[in-house]
Amino acid sequence: LENNKLYCDPHFPANDRVLFFNGYNNDMVIKWIRPQVYGTEPEMMIDGVTRDDIRQGILGDCWFLSSCAAVSQQERFMKKILPKDQPLCGRGYHGVVCFRFWRFGEWVEVYIDDRLPTVDRKLIYAHCTEPNEFWVALIEKAYAKLRGCYQALEGGQTMDALVDLTGGLAERYMLEDYDPNMFRLILRAHKTGAFIACSRKGDWRESFKNDATGLVSGHAYTITSVIKVSFYYILIKHQMGEEKLLRIRNPWGDEREWKGSWSDNDVNWKWVDKKTKGIMQLQSKDDGEFWMSFKDFYRHFQEVTICLTGPDFDGDGVSDVVGNYFCHMEMIKGEWIKDISAGGSRNNLDLFTTNPQYLLSLYQPDDFNLQTDDPELEGMCSVVIALMQEQKPTREEGQNSHQQIAFVIYEVRIRNPKQRLNKRHFHSHHDSGRSGLYINYREVSGRFELSPGHYIIIPSMFQPHKDGQFLIRVFGEKNFKLTG
Repeated sequence: LENNKLYCDPHFPANDRVLFFNGYNNDMVIKWIRPQVYGTEPEMMIDGVTRDDIRQGILGDCWFLSSCAAVSQQERFMKKILPKDQPLCGRGYHGVVCFRFWRFGEWVEVYIDDRLPTVDRKLIYAHCTEPNEFWVALIEKAYAKLRGCYQALEGGQTMDALVDLTGGLAERYMLEDYDPNMFRLILRAHKTGAFIACSRKGDWRESFKNDATGLVSGHAYTITSVIKVSFYYILIKHQMGEEKLLRIRNPWGDEREWKGSWSDNDVNWKWVDKKTKGIMQLQSKDDGEFWMSFKDFYRHFQEVTICLTGPDFDGDGVSDVVGNYFCHMEMIKGEWIKDISAGGSRNNLDLFTTNPQYLLSLYQPDDFNLQTDDPELEGMCSVVIALMQEQKPTREEGQNSHQQIAFVIYEVRIRNPKQRLNKRHFHSHHDSGRSGLYINYREVSGRFELSPGHYIIIPSMFQPHKDGQFLIRVFGEKNFKLTG
């Protein structure tokens, strides 16, 4: 920096161009202010980072903020995202801030200046609960730069944000017909340190109207705790009962909370002992966080996203093991090239055979526990496969640069990665699994229970003859090999 001047980012300047797709604003008189001017003795973080720090602004980026709330619960990830020693005033302060995000297989550094948009000296976008704390406002700005502009954060996929913040693998589950096994999946994920978010369908802008449930439509939340709680009902012959409960947080951090059974002041808490309530950290506050039963959760939420982490899944050389979950990961980059390897869907098998093919070799089954595992899993390998297409920043409203993508898996006898499946094989063999319908998400994934053996993974776009780069990641408990 020349002449001790504070940094001004030439690539993400303090004007309407970085706020809106069209670079034009009719409604607000926006003034960009640095934290040292906005507050007294500003700090990046005060007493560490917690989920309670986060307050959403006028931007509809709850999908990103709920992911930040989830990741903030594990300090080791926040240390990767936010490098230390970045003062916002005083000695060593230069007006520049750095954040790290995981993008397409590697961590990238994003530098911004610390000027933030305000109206009447109030931050208009995400901010911290404490007026002198700024990590939330600044990480949102850095992510907006990565995506193209602030408006590019308006609506998005929670799973994308979780992956960008952790380098893990996110799985999406749609809550349709009631499935009691979903609670076991969420509980196991929580115990192993996975990050969990959930969302409701609808338009969040309509949520300012009165809602009897207290929940916000079209909104993303964070699941911050999962527990089975015992309670004592005097009215039912003094018998003990048990309820499956989830603690959920609204990134708005205000009074808009669940109003039904097991909400903050619900009568059910009368029958839970003080020790259990202490362990659960039960509080009656208008802070956006609340408890609700799993049955009510299933009734009112439509989607759950679980982001798994494992040994160095993010590729930074540091082990990310939490619990005893997935213990091995491999990834490989590839590309679809027009007229060479961009064959599209199975609608045209002659073209489909030109798509890239990758050999997955599973050598031994997962460990099996007769007491806790399902009998049908004995002798099987549990793997999660994910296909990600490269995403580029967008500056156009409504522009979705994602192609419709999917992958399919075939079991084979071959061991030579150079040997390719042909049209005859597709006619005579059923697939062993697939990611689902073609969809224009950045990443699609699937969990599969496969016998030890050899499999071919075929990633493809729905439309043929389109160029694109992709990343395949495979997660498993035992060692395996991915080649192509």
